[in-house]
Amino acid sequence: MSVVRKFHVTTNLSKLIKAPGGMYVPEALKRGEAAVEASRETSLAEVDEALAAMEALVAAPDFDPEAVYNQSARLITFCGACSDDSLLTAARSLCELVDRAGEAGRRDDRGVKVHLASLRLLHRSEADEETRKAILAGLAQVVDRYERDAQA
Repeated sequence: MSVVRKFHVTTNLSKLIKAPGGMYVPEALKRGEAAVEASRETSLAEVDEALAAMEALVAAPDFDPEAVYNQSARLITFCGACSDDSLLTAARSLCELVDRAGEAGRRDDRGVKVHLASLRLLHRSEADEETRKAILAGLAQVVDRYERDAQA
């Protein structure tokens, strides 16, 4: 008959939890919020730069949609500092539009410009919740047009 041997492994996390001198969750959350607030203006400035870069790209009649996509992806990176998710949703929608238009073998300059104008409206604005929802619903319709075209 074999003998059952049991091993108890102590993980680093369990050691850290039991170690004295840690901080409580409310304090950690408070410090995290302070860190986000400290970098908020820097992140918003990065969003401003990404929007300006997209506007400069779109000003050219034969702009590169991939470059717009890259700037929109850059914008997504810094949306954590925004007060709500509407700018993030609009930036993702722009990336989706560029992807779907490319898959369909088309360019959608007007759709890109509508997204860019919407991003400007949503960024650093005091628009209420209903207005933001209406803007995002309109952008979703622009992107969904490619899905409807593909199904037809």
